[in-house]
Amino acid sequence: MRRARKIKINHNSEFELDLAPLLAVMVKLVPVLLLSSAFVQMMVIETELPQVVSEAIQRNDEKDKPTIIALDVDSKEGFTITVNKAGKESTLSVPLKDGNLDMPALHQKLVEVKQANPEVFKIELNPDSKVAYNVIVKVMDEARQAHDSKVTFPVFDTKQGKNVDTKYMFPEVVFANMMEG
Repeated sequence: MRRARKIKINHNSEFELDLAPLLAVMVKLVPVLLLSSAFVQMMVIETELPQVVSEAIQRNDEKDKPTIIALDVDSKEGFTITVNKAGKESTLSVPLKDGNLDMPALHQKLVEVKQANPEVFKIELNPDSKVAYNVIVKVMDEARQAHDSKVTFPVFDTKQGKNVDTKYMFPEVVFANMMEG
């Protein structure tokens, strides 16, 4: 029987770590990440809302089944407003007028929807990919607040314990189809 030889290990030896492959990957990866971040932008426009409205938005978000109002914008079909309240869905449509989107009729329908659902301050906007950016901004302006100063909507103020009137309809706009083509 042969005796096993004892292998000597020198723990004090030094070796060089080759970082060239890691640096090559980093040099290629960083520009790709920077370029891709330029194309994917998520923006939030902060607006000053009355505290009563902000609290109402939070209360509605905390509900188990909040009322969801969605607005579809199609440059060939017009507007479709869908209200999902406690599982029941209702739909309103605003057709084109002379081949163009009818903004005053949209505003009137949104006022009606808001009067039926005064606790909701959020709207989901679903613009078609062919809808121009300036049209989307106009739609958001129509949904934000009532144009007529005589039209107000009740919102419950927890500090005062009573309803307070506000002119805001849907100041919080969420783009529901943001990741679609």
